[in-house]
Parts: sequence; structure tokens; C-alpha cells
Amino acid sequence: KLFSDSTQDAREEGRSKQQLRHGKNQIYIEMAKAIFLHDKTDEFHLLAATNPGVFTSSICSRLDVLKTKYRKQNALLGQTGAGRTYEDLLSNEKTKNILATITKDFPWWADLHGWWRTNPAYNNTFSATDVGQDFAVHAVKLFKLQPTPPMTDPEFQLANSSA
Repeated sequence: KLFSDSTQDAREEGRSKQQLRHGKNQIYIEMAKAIFLHDKTDEFHLLAATNPGVFTSSICSRLDVLKTKYRKQNALLGQTGAGRTYEDLLSNEKTKNILATITKDFPWWADLHGWWRTNPAYNNTFSATDVGQDFAVHAVKLFKLQPTPPMTDPEFQLANSSA
């Protein structure tokens, strides 16, 4: 997928998760049309109108390059910036200077981060400790699934006290 729709986001927004209905090649064809149908070069304009598939391997390669550069820049942020929005990172004194370096070297980072920051296929520094997650509440819910925890169950205590 080029742009992920997370199950968590869909659940929070009260909607179903959107699945990719077309293969990546079809997406690349649509991208080629969107890009090259408006190109000033007549040759590219004509190809986009008649045979946009000729651009798919170039688009795929360019996305791979962008993905590699995006990941390299994310490594500068490390876990400090994992999963955070561009605005959050910009307002944080610890990450503000790093962002200046990143966007100087890779001006498309902020846009890509908006799309890819929570997609592990693109952002391998995504963290399980991102803002807004409450693992304590989730753990309590998991433990409450069991009606009586083993340590407080009288049957458990009787069975283990005779040993």
C-alpha cells in the first residue's frame, strides 16, 4: 500500500477500514496520469494519455528512493520522534533542530511524514509508545477478561497451600 488506513484510526473515527481495491500497478498508472497529463512536454503528455503504463516502473523506483531517504532521515530522530506529527516535532525543543537538518537535506520529508509516519512499511522507527496510547488501561482490560485472577481464586490458594 502506498498510503495506509489503520484499523485503529478507522475505529476511532467510527468507520470501516479502507482496503486497497487495486494493485499497485494500477495506482502507479493513475499517478502517471495525474502527473504527466499536465506536463509541458508534449511527448510525456501524449504517453500519459495513450500509454500511462510506461511510467509505472519509474514511479515505483522513485517511491522506493523516497522511502529509503525518508527512513534515513527518520533515523536522525530515532525513537524521540517515532509516530509524532510534524507539528508535534516542530514544537518540541529537542526535535526542532533535527527537523531543520532533515528538511534542509530532504524537503519532502514533512509531506511524506504526514502520510507515512504511522505505516511500519515506510516508517521503521514507529514506536509502540506513541502519544495517546494507554497501555495500563489495555493491560487492566486484558486481566479483567478472566472473572477471578488465579492468585485470588480460593481454589488456587487451597491447591497451593498444601504443598
